[in-house]
Amino acid sequence: MNCLNCSAPLTGAFCASCGQRHVSKPPTVAHLLEETVETLTHADSRLWITLRYLLRKPGLLTREYFAGRRNSYLPPIRLYLIISVVFFLLASLPDNDKSAQNPIEIDSDSQICEVDYNGPFANFVEPRFRAACAQLKTDNGARLVASFQRNVPKAMFVLLPAFAGLMMLFFWHPRRLYVEHLLFLVHNHSAIFAALILDTLSGFVLPASVGGWFSTALVVYLVWYCWRALRIVYEKPIGKTWALFIGLGFLYSVLATITLIVTGFASFLAG
Repeated sequence: MNCLNCSAPLTGAFCASCGQRHVSKPPTVAHLLEETVETLTHADSRLWITLRYLLRKPGLLTREYFAGRRNSYLPPIRLYLIISVVFFLLASLPDNDKSAQNPIEIDSDSQICEVDYNGPFANFVEPRFRAACAQLKTDNGARLVASFQRNVPKAMFVLLPAFAGLMMLFFWHPRRLYVEHLLFLVHNHSAIFAALILDTLSGFVLPASVGGWFSTALVVYLVWYCWRALRIVYEKPIGKTWALFIGLGFLYSVLATITLIVTGFASFLAG
């Protein structure tokens, strides 16, 4: 009997060549559900181990990765994708607040669309600008907000590599590889998104008074987390770590703001 995936001879329930489990019967819905549960709880229980270390030990996963101890943890990019998908999915859920139903109040008589644009690519930009303005008046920005929410995850795939490149300017001695900075950012952002997921979920179970304190505590924790991860991964003295933390934090704020502005403008034109 051969493996259905790679045709290698089978010697057991799993293929020794590609690792696929041999299932002779056609897949069913029950099989798909069983496979999903097994992926989350057994075959890839690394997810839960990784999440525990991610949230409790700043910088540990990055150091473990470059020390070669990788098999016990979920790969960094897969971890980031899982957490970011869950976070942005929760963030996109509608709520019962009227401001969420009408996120931008636009007066129907507003002259916002009566702007003549004569800059670069005017033939491309101006008609899209006017069409977007008309749509904005029609739905009070609901489509713009939805478009922006869809585009922010894509913008993060630009922000992280770009900021990793800027980080190289701060670490000349000893010289660090670009991928070290990138994975450091991937792990930090995974932790931030995971904390924000907890904050979002807490809103469903905690009273508003308690939820406010919980959110504040999370913000304080994340500030400490980012500082601690910087110190653990780059092994700098406390004073230099604080200087790097403040300098990198400022640059990140500037770059993130620019990225969000560009994303918002692109979302506006895309409608």
